Amino acid sequence: MKNKKLGLGFLVGFTAVMLAFLGCEHLTPAQKAQKSLETAREEAKAGKAAAAIVDYRRALQQDPKIAAAHYELGKLYMSSGDYMSGARQMTAAVELDGSNQEARLALADVLLMAKNYSDANVQAAAVLAAHPDDPAALLIAARCLAGLGQRDDATSAAQLVLKAQPGNAQAWLLLAGLQFEKRDFPASERSFRQAIENDPKQVPAVAAFTVLLLKQNRVAEAEQEIRKCVSQNPDSVSAAYVLAAFLWQEQRLGEAEAAFKRVTELGQADPQQRSALANFYVATKKPDLAEKQFLQIISQHPEDLTNRNALASLYMNTNRSAQAEQAVDAVLATQHDNADALVLRGRLRIQQMRLDDAIADLQQATRVQPRLAMAHYYLGMAELQKGQIQTAQSELHSVMELQPDFAPARTLLAGIELDTGDLKQSLADLDRVVATKPAVIDPYIMKSMVSAQNGDSTGAEKDLLSLLSQFSDAPSRAATYRALGWVKLNQKKYDEARKVLQQAFDAQPDSREALYLLGLTYINDNKPDAALAALQARLQKKPDWADGYEVAGELMRRAGRYDRAEALFRQAVNANPQLSPAWLGLGDALAEQSRLDPALDAYNKVVQQAPKAAGTYMRIGQVQDRRGDWSEAEAAYKKLLEFEPENAAAKNNLAWDYAEHGGNVDVALRLAHEAALAKPDDPEIADTLGWIYIRKNAPGDAIRVLKRSVEKVPQSPEYNYHLGLAYMRSGRNTEARQFFQTTLNLQPSSAYADDTRKMLASLKD
Repeated sequence: MKNKKLGLGFLVGFTAVMLAFLGCEHLTPAQKAQKSLETAREEAKAGKAAAAIVDYRRALQQDPKIAAAHYELGKLYMSSGDYMSGARQMTAAVELDGSNQEARLALADVLLMAKNYSDANVQAAAVLAAHPDDPAALLIAARCLAGLGQRDDATSAAQLVLKAQPGNAQAWLLLAGLQFEKRDFPASERSFRQAIENDPKQVPAVAAFTVLLLKQNRVAEAEQEIRKCVSQNPDSVSAAYVLAAFLWQEQRLGEAEAAFKRVTELGQADPQQRSALANFYVATKKPDLAEKQFLQIISQHPEDLTNRNALASLYMNTNRSAQAEQAVDAVLATQHDNADALVLRGRLRIQQMRLDDAIADLQQATRVQPRLAMAHYYLGMAELQKGQIQTAQSELHSVMELQPDFAPARTLLAGIELDTGDLKQSLADLDRVVATKPAVIDPYIMKSMVSAQNGDSTGAEKDLLSLLSQFSDAPSRAATYRALGWVKLNQKKYDEARKVLQQAFDAQPDSREALYLLGLTYINDNKPDAALAALQARLQKKPDWADGYEVAGELMRRAGRYDRAEALFRQAVNANPQLSPAWLGLGDALAEQSRLDPALDAYNKVVQQAPKAAGTYMRIGQVQDRRGDWSEAEAAYKKLLEFEPENAAAKNNLAWDYAEHGGNVDVALRLAHEAALAKPDDPEIADTLGWIYIRKNAPGDAIRVLKRSVEKVPQSPEYNYHLGLAYMRSGRNTEARQFFQTTLNLQPSSAYADDTRKMLASLKD
């Protein structure tokens, strides 16, 4: 078949395409950048922000030194709410073109939003150096000075703005705020009215002005101003919110509900605003209505992850863990690195005592959002529950750097300091928390208890009594009386403690903490029978109180009444078979009576309910050691180390079992050495390490560590025997005789007595 001739039209078209292609290939990077910049500008003008951002970035990839492109891209980012990216672009624009005043002022605005007043002032000063009377730069400078606490200079700068622009509403608003801080209320009111008159749509001015009016008890006038603002701005979400907040503050909840409904209607485009009514229901303790609102939002806006997280939080706070987990999983299925959802799931894992899983989620959240204070806070809480004190402190210090006034984190930090014996620092941290006047009672109570522990019981009592008028709800009163009872208990004023605890019971009859303190007042007073009678009297009032029986069982176990403890723990698990602490207590009471098989049954109940409860595996291992089932003991210690790889006690026990019962002695030595590094002052761990050195025929090393055990516990026959043996193996018979003789003197019938006599006899020969 012959080839057809190509027509002239084809050749012309082909040539045009090739010329265009060759032309593109020969464009310089600067020309390509300019072409992308022109495209981006056209897209931005047409409202195609996403496409414009792509082409602006393409232009800057081709030529990073186009100052105008950085500036225009920065404006586009800021208009979409991405202020961080906007600030980066404005910084680049200023570095490339210091004469770009608009870029400097835009950058200063973003820095002001971040409360970086010093750097914002640098940008304003650069503009003022070239244009001393520039009103926009003067206003930014005034706001910076106000933020830096230089109020007089800020006032002067604001007045300069108003001299040039008498109708500048922002300057009037700033001036009004400065006058308010100086308590010059008449001048502040005049300035507020000027701000509103010059810009009736400036809702923040109306909101701030109503604060001034309310401070003077001019409630009717405040409402009048707010309603006037709403009528002038009928479609403003901010105006509607100010009215709703005012009505809520005035406890006109029916009207407030209608106002928040209006906010929700106006704010459907914004996840934060569309949930205003739901959040109002949460705050006013109407969880069913809140849930209904959140579900409605999610049905209308399935992509709204913010309110999916809010629903999960509601479920968590109302003890509906299964629903909370389902809601969180829905978010993470859509966005696997959603930091808020990871924090929520981390909190759930803490509640479930799945601490390793919680830590993994919370660590991921901190990687996604390193400045998310709540992620660091709950990570610190999880590490603390796992016993990782230093790591927990580090995370809580991170919270303090990010959010210095976050009272729960500082309170938790103070608790760690208290537990580690740093009373002075604990008290200092609690003073800082209390100085912020938190709306919850816990920090106040904790401060009083630390003061009492620091020797100021009188001051602690005085502070606690003052809380009764400040926090009058029943739970807070109960907590205050419990703290007072604790102070009296530590003063050994047992009768007074009981009277105070009676008031705690009156406010909160089912308080396990009050029940425990009541029992302690008798046990510490060496009256276990009276303790039992008082506990039973309380339990008779609520026969199905599982937690109460568990507390009573623990108190009887502490008093050495193991048979009574067993009976009470059994009543607890009969009332609530899922109460793990009661099964744990029952196992302990049975183990104390050497009833090892039923003790194991109780511990296994705990494992079934909480498979990652590491402490239970320690108990199982110890009981199996007592039963002589070394393989099962080793399995339990290994299981514990899966969950807590740094657990020194588990390493110590496992090392001993390996060394004594046919295990790998080298592995035993490694484990014992790791345990000793973690707890160098623990005499039992030092003894294990020393004994393994004896088994490894290293008596010099054995002497070095065993001396620490004997120094710590000189009355231990076991430690003295081991040290004597180490001296004998090293040929130092005089020292060996000394410690062997001490072993016999301490306890002639100890488990080591026969071997000690044999060793002494061999030395005499």
